[in-house]
Amino acid sequence: MLEIKNLSKKFKQQVIIDNLSTNFSQTGITVIVGTNGSGKTTLLNMITNLLQPDSGQIVLDELNPGSREYKSKIFYLPSDFYLPGYMTGKEYAHFVLSRYDTSNYNQLPKLLNLLDMTQSQNKTIESYSFGMKKKIQIAVAIAANTDYIIADEILGGLDFDTVILVQEIFDAISNKKKIIIVSHERNTIDRFPEDVRLMRKGTLTSFTGSPDELTKFIKQEGVLHDKLIEIQKHFMHS
Repeated sequence: MLEIKNLSKKFKQQVIIDNLSTNFSQTGITVIVGTNGSGKTTLLNMITNLLQPDSGQIVLDELNPGSREYKSKIFYLPSDFYLPGYMTGKEYAHFVLSRYDTSNYNQLPKLLNLLDMTQSQNKTIESYSFGMKKKIQIAVAIAANTDYIIADEILGGLDFDTVILVQEIFDAISNKKKIIIVSHERNTIDRFPEDVRLMRKGTLTSFTGSPDELTKFIKQEGVLHDKLIEIQKHFMHS
């Protein structure tokens, strides 16, 4: 279980995470939604130990951040990723998988085939499109076979068929591991409605309404709400 207790983080005088407490079960899929600047990526960076909280505690299966055991349980798919262009996709995959004792190398060819990356795996990453880079990362994340996969906007920019495939793979493996997805994609919320959490004003709360109600709620938030009013004023009645 991933336990977060009284977590806080601010940059200069701006509070980003505000005394946040929540728990995530060991299996299943959680979708985190919220407007830009609500603290989603900051939260993920603290969970993955890339960023230190100002106060509070994160415990993963009774392990504290920073330990090798803690890090070995999580695979993080960030939204702003860097891949070494001089490596082939296969070289990169095997390099990353070598860092995880849990890695299932036999699973990698199957995943690459499902994602139409079998031929491309022997090409250098610098020749890859944006979508191909995401595909190789997703394949590696799943083959690493960690207990937790944390994905920040990983489905954005993928074609519709690939989104469906990845969602189905996530669903199939979620009975044995925990997957936390930060997403703005409506179809991700529709596909995994069981545990949707709303990030707002530095806190994280469960949202039990429908996807339509969630969209309506987010539209009422801060800067987005103000911009929607501007659209009404300047474009709807011009």
